[in-house]
Amino acid sequence: LPGDLKEKLDPYMQPLYDALRDMIPAEKLSQYIENGTIQIAPLAFMRGRTLDNAFVILDEGQNTTHAQMKMFLTRMGKNAKFLLTGDPGQIDLPRRTISG
Repeated sequence: LPGDLKEKLDPYMQPLYDALRDMIPAEKLSQYIENGTIQIAPLAFMRGRTLDNAFVILDEGQNTTHAQMKMFLTRMGKNAKFLLTGDPGQIDLPRRTISG
């Protein structure tokens, strides 16, 4: 897809944005995203980061590989909480790839 990272990700992140809009007024949500309180990023962009004092949600975790899940879990820093969601009945990985 053409465009910057946000424009590329937005179609895939729409369900997440919808859920956030259900919980947070639109103006406040925009403010949180602009000031970095809420960050939305693909799993691959977490490599090399340590997330201290953070609450991190990995959505659709059933579609991670073992290596991706290990990389995600090792990003946890001090005072961080990680939440993983996923449905083993909805794994979209290639055949013979075991879900993380």
